[in-house]
Amino acid sequence: MSGMQHRGKRPTSTPEERVAKVEALTSQLTTAVLALTSSTAWAAMLRTAAKFHRYSVNNVLLLWLQAEERGMALSQVAGYRTWQSMQRQVRRGERALKVLAPVRRRLTDEEAAARVGKGQPAYGDDGRPLMVVCGFRTENVWDISQTDGEALPTAPTEMILRGAGPAGLWDGLVHLVEAAGYRLERNPARNGAHGWTNCADRVVSVRPDVDEAEAVRVLAHELGHIRADHEHREIARAQRETEADGIAYVIATACGLDLEESAAGYVAGWSNGDPELLRTAAETVHKAATAILADLERYNAESMAAAVPLG
Repeated sequence: MSGMQHRGKRPTSTPEERVAKVEALTSQLTTAVLALTSSTAWAAMLRTAAKFHRYSVNNVLLLWLQAEERGMALSQVAGYRTWQSMQRQVRRGERALKVLAPVRRRLTDEEAAARVGKGQPAYGDDGRPLMVVCGFRTENVWDISQTDGEALPTAPTEMILRGAGPAGLWDGLVHLVEAAGYRLERNPARNGAHGWTNCADRVVSVRPDVDEAEAVRVLAHELGHIRADHEHREIARAQRETEADGIAYVIATACGLDLEESAAGYVAGWSNGDPELLRTAAETVHKAATAILADLERYNAESMAAAVPLG
C-alpha cells in the first residue's frame, strides 16, 4: 500500500525483560481494580467491556485503564500487522496499548500420560496431546484512531436500535431465560422492583407498564442473576445486584442500548465502592456477559436462517 511507513526489526527482548513487562502489566491490573471504586470508573470500564467483550477480563481492565490514563476513547483495537492487512497503517510515534497474550505449547507425551493417570483431559479430538498455556507475554495493539488508511467496511448489525430498544433483543433474552428453565411473566412492580426472579418457582417477572428499553434492561438484569448462578452462590446481595446490573449493562450496550447513567448510579448504590466486591464482580460480569452475547448471536443467526423462505 502506497504511503506506508516501514519499520525496522525490533530487538528481541530477553527472558528477564519479558517477565518484567508481564509483572508491570499485572501490577497495572491491581491499579485498575482500585480505580473501580467510583461509579463513574465502573461505568467507564463497563463501556470498554461492552466494546471488547471477546477479550479476557484482565485485558478489558488493562485497555480501560490505559485509555483512561491517556484520555482516549477506544473503539477498535488490533495488532500492527492486523491493521496493515486491513489497509490501515499505525501512525509513526503512536504509543501502543499493552495487553497480555497467552504463550501456548503442546503437552509432551510424558505430561499427557501423567494427566491421564490423574483423570484429567490430555488429548484432543485429533489424538494429539493438548495445547496448554505455559505463561503470558505482552502484546502491542493500537486503536483505529491511531491509524490512517482505508475506511473499514461497516459490518451489518443483527440487532438495530428501533424506537426504545434494539430490534430482536427482547426476543433473544426471552429465549435464553426460557432455555434456562424459567417462565417469563409480566407482573406489576413488587416492592419498587421492576423485575424479579423466583428460583424456587422458576419464574422471571418483568413489569408490563414500562418502555421497551427498561423492559430489556430488567430482563437482561434478571438473566444476569440466572447466568451468574445467584441461586447457588453464597454471596451478599450487594454483590449479586452489582453483578446482575453489570451484566445487563454490557449486554444492552453491546447491542446498542445506552444505559450509562442508570448503570452508574445503580452500581454505585449497591457496591458502595468496595474494591474486592468490584474485582470479583468484574470477573463474573465478563464471563457471564460474554457467554450471553455469544448465545444471543447464535439465537439471532438461527432465527434469521429460519425466516429465509426456501425455494
